[in-house]
Amino acid sequence: MTGIHTGDVDVTVTLHRAEPAPDDGDWQDIVEISAHAASGELMVRGMMDDLTEELPVLSFDGPGTYRLRVHARGRYTPTDPTPDQVVDEATEWYLVQVWPAPAHDVAVLRPTTHSTVTTTGTPTRPQGPYSVAGMPSSG
Repeated sequence: MTGIHTGDVDVTVTLHRAEPAPDDGDWQDIVEISAHAASGELMVRGMMDDLTEELPVLSFDGPGTYRLRVHARGRYTPTDPTPDQVVDEATEWYLVQVWPAPAHDVAVLRPTTHSTVTTTGTPTRPQGPYSVAGMPSSG
């Protein structure tokens, strides 16, 4: 899930044959999840609109299980930490690293935003006051 309600986010996808090193840049959150692509058509899609540019198919090696490491920043800002803000330009950035790998549990590598992830990987929204409690999955 994104932090903003409506607006553009910047998403970069990189495909790898083996597990890459995490991009330690200035990412606020880093989480890993497993995803099974039964049809080999695992893709990033917009919920309400088509993407302005096509991102690569995540299941680049065909049907099977993939590991996704999602990096995020800008999901919540000190000036407006609400998930309902509407923006006209990208204020959130995501990097999705993908590689074929057996299924594993959710792994929170850097938990710095105000959302949490349940043990099943389901994101939840914060209930004020805000505190660092976990890592969201991206949407």
